[in-house]
Amino acid sequence: RAYFYRHYGSWGGWRADADPAVRELYILKQLGNRYTFAGQVVHGAVADVLNRHRYGKETTLEEAKAAALERLRQGFSESRSGEYRRRPKRAVGLFEHEYAEDLPDEEWQRLRDRVFTCLTNFFESKVRRIILETRIENWLPIDALDSFLFEGTRVFVAPDFALKNDQGNALLIDWKSGRPGEESDRMQLVCYGLFAREKWGIDPRRAIGELHYLLSGDIRIVTLDEAALEEGVEHMRASIRTMKSLLSDPGRNLAEIGRFPPTEDRGVCEGCGFRRVCWPAWPARDPGLA
Repeated sequence: RAYFYRHYGSWGGWRADADPAVRELYILKQLGNRYTFAGQVVHGAVADVLNRHRYGKETTLEEAKAAALERLRQGFSESRSGEYRRRPKRAVGLFEHEYAEDLPDEEWQRLRDRVFTCLTNFFESKVRRIILETRIENWLPIDALDSFLFEGTRVFVAPDFALKNDQGNALLIDWKSGRPGEESDRMQLVCYGLFAREKWGIDPRRAIGELHYLLSGDIRIVTLDEAALEEGVEHMRASIRTMKSLLSDPGRNLAEIGRFPPTEDRGVCEGCGFRRVCWPAWPARDPGLA
């Protein structure tokens, strides 16, 4: 049901004359939580550091922390004031404020520390030194939204960073602000490998991927050879097939809400931004739920 709300029910919610129900879905669609917000701040800070280097300006760790802290404060202020309800696409909106979760100040301070730890680990990482020592002309776009056509379906991607040396060897990097362990992280990078082969002409035999978990400092190497990319092809085929099977008219990309049933798992609903749409009167928090 959340998939329907996010991709179909909220469509057109940015218009001034949008139906109030559609507008509400559009606002709720934009919500993040404090952890996704922290991740966005980290990604933005890393991208800023690299882009400044691209144009001959260096950034110290303390400067990066100060800029990140300002983003955290601004986003927190926008969310707490409800500004995101007036500018849902521009202002930060957090689940914790929308649903009036009672969080102590210490929790927000831990979020700041989490961001600072990620930035410290990035600045101290070997890969940062490698990137800065690589000629700028061998850099590929930084955290930029792009797309490629996969078997007739347009797929949008935003690789965090990639570079290619003079010998044609390529390195694809994905920064993570959470903890390692998700198989979906590896598959995401494999799908970036498909994009790199299609868009940049990168030979998979000469490419490698790296998952950099900035919170812990862990690094996971991801093989991007033909076998891995074929696995990615099958994964994307299955995902697209599943999504299209739910549509009432796949050719016109039309969906009906009845074909997207809501979950019965209250634990899933607990952290869903669309919670109040499905549960206008949300029951009292179950102490047994995390």
